[in-house]
Amino acid sequence: MESIKGEIDRLEGRIEAAEDRIEDAEDERRQAFVQIDRKQEELEEIESTIKELKVEQASVKSTIQDKEAELEAIEDEIENADTEFDELKAELADAKERREELKTQANDAQRKKDRLLDDARRRSSEVEEARNNLESAREELPDLKAELSNLQSELDKAEKNKQTIEEKIDTLRENREAAKAELEEIESDLREKQSEYADIEARSDDDSSWPRSVTTILNAGKRGVHGAVGDLGSVDSEYATACETAAGGRLANVVVDDDGVGSECIDYLKSRNAGRATFLPITEMDDRGLPSLPDDPGVVDFARNLVEYDSEYEGVFSYVLGSTLVVEDMATAREFMGQFRMVTLDGDLVEKSGAMTGGSGGGSRYAFSASGGGKLERLAEEIDQLEDRRRNHEDEISDLEDQIDAARDRKSDAVEKVQSIEADIERKHEEIDDAEREIDDLETRLEEIETEREEVEEEMEAVEAEIEEIEAEREEVDAEIEELEAELAESKIPELTDEADELRDEIRDHEDRMDDLDNQLNEQQLEQQYAEEAIDDLHETVEDAQNRKAEAQEEIEEIEGEIEDKEDKLDEKRAAIEELESELADLKEEREDLKATVQDAKADRDEAREAVGEIESQLESTREEQDRLEWEIDELEQAVGDYDPEAIPDHDEVESNIDRLETEMETLEPVNMLAIEEYDEVEAELDELVDGRDTLEEERDGIKDRIDQYESQKKETFMDAFESINGHFEDIFSRLSDGTGELVLEDPKDPFEGGLTMKAQPADKPIQRLAAMSGGEKSLTALAFIFAIQRHNPAPFYALDEIDAFLDAVNAERVGEMVDDLAGDAQFVVVSHRSALLERSERAIGVTMQDDNYSAVTGIQFDGDDAADAEVPADD
Repeated sequence: MESIKGEIDRLEGRIEAAEDRIEDAEDERRQAFVQIDRKQEELEEIESTIKELKVEQASVKSTIQDKEAELEAIEDEIENADTEFDELKAELADAKERREELKTQANDAQRKKDRLLDDARRRSSEVEEARNNLESAREELPDLKAELSNLQSELDKAEKNKQTIEEKIDTLRENREAAKAELEEIESDLREKQSEYADIEARSDDDSSWPRSVTTILNAGKRGVHGAVGDLGSVDSEYATACETAAGGRLANVVVDDDGVGSECIDYLKSRNAGRATFLPITEMDDRGLPSLPDDPGVVDFARNLVEYDSEYEGVFSYVLGSTLVVEDMATAREFMGQFRMVTLDGDLVEKSGAMTGGSGGGSRYAFSASGGGKLERLAEEIDQLEDRRRNHEDEISDLEDQIDAARDRKSDAVEKVQSIEADIERKHEEIDDAEREIDDLETRLEEIETEREEVEEEMEAVEAEIEEIEAEREEVDAEIEELEAELAESKIPELTDEADELRDEIRDHEDRMDDLDNQLNEQQLEQQYAEEAIDDLHETVEDAQNRKAEAQEEIEEIEGEIEDKEDKLDEKRAAIEELESELADLKEEREDLKATVQDAKADRDEAREAVGEIESQLESTREEQDRLEWEIDELEQAVGDYDPEAIPDHDEVESNIDRLETEMETLEPVNMLAIEEYDEVEAELDELVDGRDTLEEERDGIKDRIDQYESQKKETFMDAFESINGHFEDIFSRLSDGTGELVLEDPKDPFEGGLTMKAQPADKPIQRLAAMSGGEKSLTALAFIFAIQRHNPAPFYALDEIDAFLDAVNAERVGEMVDDLAGDAQFVVVSHRSALLERSERAIGVTMQDDNYSAVTGIQFDGDDAADAEVPADD
């Protein structure tokens, strides 16, 4: 599409160039017509001069004939008077005849020289004109090439800008993809942490909560109870997972002063039916030493050394953590397998027996919380950090998307700029080609004129040489005549000869005058010939200009046809784009469906992972319970020692008690200890939602009221403006046309759903539609509407271009009066050829033709008494 639009722009540029050529041809044609008129006037003056010269020539010729008759009589008298000097007279007559012949030859050569001189001057004028045109064309060519160079520079800049933007877009896309990849990793970590958090939260109220039995003892306020093991120690978050895994369920053991306090606590739990708990008497806990720490970079330290606690609990933590070794990873644990009980920083456990426990969701359900932060709090903090990172990456991705969109817009602008400059360059190339062709034509024509002028100069040099030879021969003949006349001086003939000579002089003067008249007549005839040739050339110029104008118009029609074809292709492209957009929308919907399917699958996968996690957690809890029971069995066996089997109830009694207790427990089920808290939370959320709904309903009602108010105000404002403009329209239309007119809404109840029409009835005519009116009536109706708007809301400036072109004199006068009245509230700039507007203007600016065939811009100031009709510069 952009390519087709660029081609359309280039075609429109060619149309503009063709229209410029049409305008140039029209200007050339008009100037040719002006020159033809001038040449016609000049030709008429030449013909009048030729007629006057021919009349005078006839008069001089008659006088010469009379003088020649008198001379012939005197010569006869001389011949009859004396025959002594016949031979001399014959020689004298021959010499004088020869002199006349030479004079005639000299006159002919001089006339030829004058004609050649005039031809040479005309050739020189043509050479000068051709040189001036060539110089102008050559001066214009560097400017065109400089403009082309500037356009090339602009094109290079635009191309570089486009390339820079494309590179920027690629960089932004890479950054976006990298950010998306990091976001996926963060979301994956976040889901894992959230799953772990949910798993721990599902097993207890919070990370620092203990079993019911432990809580019962801790809340009983008994003397000698120090607290749960987890409450008495603290550990850095870096080693928390490893140490909590090493301690396992023993973190929930209760530390007491001695075995007596422990016994009291057990009895208290029995009396409350609060479950079972393990008690660690400080007096009975031995401080077991630690083996030597292996020298290996993967070994961190013994877990007991990583936990901080009071020294009085040394034996307790010796029992809880034993000699468990903390290592960095499973590879290190495998090196020391069988030598130590080990736990990795990730919470994978390797027993001394070789049993390995690990995977996802490591750690214990309990945590060291003496420092104030349990496992749940640490997970919550990590989740908050991941949430912050996710939001930052989402903001970063959104910002990158905005930058990419902005860069795409800049790229589109850059592409349009490149295409526009390329079109300008193409037009400038065409102008340069035209200028170069014009220069070639002018150079060829100049060479032809120079050749013709050289030929004329050579011919004129030959004529001058001929004139010099004739003059020399005339001087010789004059000398011979003087000698003959001296010999005849003693004769009776001198007086007659003098008289004859006087007649001959008069005849020569008249012949000279006759020659002058012949020369003038020849010059005028040459001028007449040149004028006729110039008129023929001007007619050829007019015909050539008309042909070029017709060719340009044909080219415009062809280009407009090409533009229509391009626009048809563009419409086809747009239709194809609409189809593709529709298909794209369908594909997007399908993609959204697939995304929803993928999301559901991910949700199912997450649920399955959570189920697996819960099962693994239950398995771990069961293993911990197994370890605890084994330890309790060992402790009980040591504590019981020897016992009386008869004091122990039999199996049936024990099963009966178990069944009774289970029945009592079942009667209490299902018991959800979090129900009250959950109810309060849900109730608070419900109240908040109800309050939000009420707020939204109030805001919705307020927005609807404001919308209704705005619509009412908009309609009221529109109707006020419409009624005001309609009133002005009726008044102005009546003034301009002596008729009636009004503005009519298609839907007065809802004016924004319909349009506006004009009902106009000029004087003595029926009501007509605007399309059925004449050009003048349409102009009056449109002007009435414009002036009505101007009266309602005046603008400071109006430009009117030949608004009176279709108006007769009466209507033009009315429009002139209306513009004159409105000029007091606004400034009007009017283009017009009618006196109705020019006479009322304050200043007129126009173009006039000067004597040298050059146009000039001039102006006339009309306002002011002293400067009335004073001519002023156009830029005044």
